[in-house]
Amino acid sequence: MKTILYIFSILLLSQLNAQQLKTVYANESKVVALFFPDEIRQAVVGSPNFTFSYNKENPQQVGLLQGVRGSESNLLVITAADEVFSYVLKYRKALDTLSYFVKRKERIGFEKSAIISPIKNDMLTKIDSTPTNFHKIDSMNRLGYFEKFSKYHLKHNRNSLKKKRKQGIVLKLKNLIYNQKEVYALIEIKNKSKINFAVDYLKIFKVNGNSRRKSSYQKVELKPVYSHKLPKKIGVGERRDFVMVVPKYTLGDNEKIKLELKEYRGSRIVQLVYD
Repeated sequence: MKTILYIFSILLLSQLNAQQLKTVYANESKVVALFFPDEIRQAVVGSPNFTFSYNKENPQQVGLLQGVRGSESNLLVITAADEVFSYVLKYRKALDTLSYFVKRKERIGFEKSAIISPIKNDMLTKIDSTPTNFHKIDSMNRLGYFEKFSKYHLKHNRNSLKKKRKQGIVLKLKNLIYNQKEVYALIEIKNKSKINFAVDYLKIFKVNGNSRRKSSYQKVELKPVYSHKLPKKIGVGERRDFVMVVPKYTLGDNEKIKLELKEYRGSRIVQLVYD
C-alpha cells in the first residue's frame, strides 16, 4: 500500500508541475497535530524516521506527527472528500508550531487525478479528478462537480447554524461551506404543520441594515448557480435536506445572510437571518 501511495504521489505531483509544498517540522519529544477539513481516510509517510498516526476505525480530522533526526521526507494524506494533501517533513530540535490547521486551498488535487489519462467523454463522472483546473472546464463538468461536492457534504454534515419556525414550518441553515468560487448552503425544511407545504421559492439574500428602516435597508439576492435536491413539496411530518450553491460572497460589518421561503399558492413565508 505504501508503495502504491508513493507512486501515486509522484504521478500526482508531476501533473501539478512541481507545485511548491509546505514544510512541516517535527521531533521526538513533542506531538505535532494536523487538523484537516475532512476526516482522514488514508495517510503515509515516505521515511521510517517520521510517524503519522490517525484513527482508522473511527475517522477523525486530526492526525499526529512525530519524527527523529534523519533525512527529510514527505507526508501524503487523502481525506474522506477525496482531497489530496502533501507536505515536506523535516526534523527540527526546537519547534515553534505544534498545531497546523489545514485549509482546503492547500490541497494538491483529488485522489483520481493521477490515474485518469487520457480524458474521455465520460469526464462528467470524474469531475472531482481535476479541481486545479476547475474553472477552465465547461459548464456540464462544473455541474458534475457541484453535484458530487453537494452529495458528500449533505451526507456527512452534522452542523446546525440557525433555524426559524413559523406556522409549523421549520427552516434550518445547517452549514455554509466555502469552496473554490462558490458557497454551498446546506438547508433543511421540516413540516410540522397539518398541511402539506408546496414550495414557491427559496431565495438567499445578502442584507445590510434594518428592514424596519427602509431608507438604509439593502437586500441583494445571491442567485444560485446550482441546487441539489431542492424540494417542490414537503408533506406533513416530512423533512427535506438540500443544497443551494451561490457565488462566493463577503460580508461587511453590518451585513447578514437571509433565507426566505415562500409557499406556493399559500400565505406561509419563513424568513431566517444569519450573521
